[in-house]
Amino acid sequence: MARHRESGLFTLSFLDVMSCGFGAVILLYVIIIQYNQENKTDSVSPEFAIYQDKINLLEQKLNELLSIEIKEEEARTRTLLSDQQKLISIEQLEKQIAQLITKNKEDKLRLQELQTQFKTSESKKSFLEEQNKEEISMYKSTLNQAGGFKEVLTGMRLGGSHILILLDSSASMLADDLVNVIRRRNMSDEEKKLSVKWQQGISFVEWIMEKIPEEAFFQVVHFNETASSAIPDTDGKWLSGSDKSNQEKARDQLTQVVPQGGTSLYHAFSVISSLSPMPDNVYLIVDGLPTMERDVPRNYKISSEERRKYFERSVSSLSENGPPINVILFPMEADPYAAIKYWNLADSTGGSFIQPQKGWPK
Repeated sequence: MARHRESGLFTLSFLDVMSCGFGAVILLYVIIIQYNQENKTDSVSPEFAIYQDKINLLEQKLNELLSIEIKEEEARTRTLLSDQQKLISIEQLEKQIAQLITKNKEDKLRLQELQTQFKTSESKKSFLEEQNKEEISMYKSTLNQAGGFKEVLTGMRLGGSHILILLDSSASMLADDLVNVIRRRNMSDEEKKLSVKWQQGISFVEWIMEKIPEEAFFQVVHFNETASSAIPDTDGKWLSGSDKSNQEKARDQLTQVVPQGGTSLYHAFSVISSLSPMPDNVYLIVDGLPTMERDVPRNYKISSEERRKYFERSVSSLSENGPPINVILFPMEADPYAAIKYWNLADSTGGSFIQPQKGWPK
């Protein structure tokens, strides 16, 4: 029979229970400590609270003193900055004053230079004005004596304030030689109007009218055995150069004129003295010496010598201080003295003389 074993007081089960209890106590203590840390409250003892109030009061006074010191420091800083700015402003002002003084000196020097230049300019202006007056005087004198300025291409005197154009409308303007003049004289009026020589004469009138200044006056007269203004009812009257319709009317009326009859310079030159004021430039478009004076001769067989006499007597009727006469001569066969006589007329009156080629100025 087996021996019954006795159980001891401290068995394994007891130790286990005791260990578990001790562990539970430790766990509870840890939980309490953690709880107190999480829910910690400012619990101050009464003695410490007294010191805390003093500390707070000292901190408050310290803050007040610091605030006052900061404000005073800020005020001192502002004062320093203001003084510094004033110093900078004074320095800038001194620089500006120095610059103004320098500029003032420069301006005075510049003013003196300008005054010197002005005096020089005034002297030059006076000199130029005097020179200009002399040139204007010379120009006016030349204008009155020579009827304007010279056209470069032809050398003709152009311009003037009152311009007279005299166009030969005699039968000789039908052709360049006597045979063709006689032949065309027997044609119809319409064919006579279309004669090349006559059309060239009209073209010259147009060419001269185109060069008339707008401020000038003009008159166009055609002459044969008498003299008549191209525009009816304008005899003895000046036409305005600014009115271009006057030029168109004169051209249109000339195209309706039929060249016929003899040539009278007497009647052509009488127009010069009939106008008021007298013309200061005359253009004479002609093809030969005159074949009559005032009256139509009974005998049309006029010799070359008689024609030269008619010319001389007609020229003698001109005023000594008359206008320049610019001659445009269409050469005519069997009239060798015409060029010489008309050149002398232009030269003696201060005008110009040309013999245009066929087809010019068209």
